[in-house]
Amino acid sequence: MVDILVVNQPPLTKSIAVPREIDCANPQKDYFMQPMGLAYIAGMARRYVSTKIIDANVLKKDYGWIGEQIKKEKPKLVIGGFTPPTLKLDLKLGQVTKSTSNALFGIWGPVPTMIHKRLFKEFPTLDFIISNEPEFTIEEIAKNMRDNKHPFEGVKGVVYRDKNKIINNGLRLIEKKLDDLAFPAYDQLPMEKYYVPFNRRLPMAFIRTSRGCPFSCIFCMVGGQLDARSGYGHRWRAYSPERALKEIEWLVKDLGVKEIVFFDPEFTIDKERVIEICKGMIKKKLDVIWSCQARVDQVREDMLKWMKKAGCYGISFGLETSDPCVMSVIKKKVSKEIAEHAIKITTQTGIKCGINFMIGLPKQTEESFLKDMEFAKYLARKYGARPQCTIATPYPGTLFRKMAEENNWIKGDIDELEQTSPVIEYPYLSREKIEGLHKKFYKEIVLDPIRLIKRVLSIRYIHEFKNLWLYIKHFTANLLGKMRYVR
Repeated sequence: MVDILVVNQPPLTKSIAVPREIDCANPQKDYFMQPMGLAYIAGMARRYVSTKIIDANVLKKDYGWIGEQIKKEKPKLVIGGFTPPTLKLDLKLGQVTKSTSNALFGIWGPVPTMIHKRLFKEFPTLDFIISNEPEFTIEEIAKNMRDNKHPFEGVKGVVYRDKNKIINNGLRLIEKKLDDLAFPAYDQLPMEKYYVPFNRRLPMAFIRTSRGCPFSCIFCMVGGQLDARSGYGHRWRAYSPERALKEIEWLVKDLGVKEIVFFDPEFTIDKERVIEICKGMIKKKLDVIWSCQARVDQVREDMLKWMKKAGCYGISFGLETSDPCVMSVIKKKVSKEIAEHAIKITTQTGIKCGINFMIGLPKQTEESFLKDMEFAKYLARKYGARPQCTIATPYPGTLFRKMAEENNWIKGDIDELEQTSPVIEYPYLSREKIEGLHKKFYKEIVLDPIRLIKRVLSIRYIHEFKNLWLYIKHFTANLLGKMRYVR
């Protein structure tokens, strides 16, 4: 028996995983990452009450299995994840909870918070929603449970159902100090089963060492929120190097992790912090390789050299577009010249690069996107950069959503919001054309024979051969139809 059961709901299919994170909320083929948000929730809650986390997504289990777990554990609270395109699948957890226990059922995240009135109306088994950053909210809920109080009494950051009323306790202020966060409850998860298409070594783990983003790209679920307090907030906050190293060392030495993905929105904002973390990893002689995400204007050579020494093998850069006009509209505030310089110095250091583009951004035309494709091919062939393309998606709460609603660009409902199938169109760019250009990017850039040959020749790890096969299998199969769930 446990007080709180944290549940990552089932995948769409055995090969289509559902990452349920604030900034990664899109079903993807063979993208079985840990449920980070839920694991950090479980980690904080178990400081005060008995807590267990189960992952039906990676175990490829259905709701029948989840129901049996709920019967067995007899929890007082069941907490699940949420993504817009799997809204109905995810909220089914409420029905299963009510049919197998007396537990209260809830979900977390900024999107359900934005649409909480609709969700409470359409899903009568939904009891509560944890708003935005969840850890310090669940900490107070767990303390209340420990003290035999109502779970949500006086707790900021939660909206809940009380009989026929919806009670909103108000938004929790973003916490400045992250060092007090518990480790994610990865010790309760089957770590050997997680993998994503770019891994080189297993077991692997996703973690965050910072929150927020001071930049304001209009489509982003972190920096692009209209309310600066929403999600993980605009203010950038980070673990101290010492706190980050404790979690890294725990993963490597206690859980046997061989590869880490730093899923910070912008890992390299504080260059000196990154260098201190790298020096610590080297000093501790940790047998681990890793990758991260960064802006093209947030890298410098001395930092990159330390990152390489500490085991970094890859950085994923978000460029989105090479068109100055489109960049201005989406508030990206970089340039193709800055992007090429970042990729050049990163590659010269011996770190591989990923470069991400988008189709369907405001002011983006077919002509401008074809130029993006040319630039992507150039970067891929010259520097070996791994190209990727997603479809611009107007998530609730973002400036992009506001613009799309004001201009009547949105042509689909909330459960159609996913980054491999368009939900918007413009007078100058239809949904069909956006989908066609997305497919064209993968056919001509990702599956470019010259790029693939260079990629094969650069392989140094056995697991990379499996990943390469996954890429080719998924992309070629989907090129015959739609590119859905392939990134």
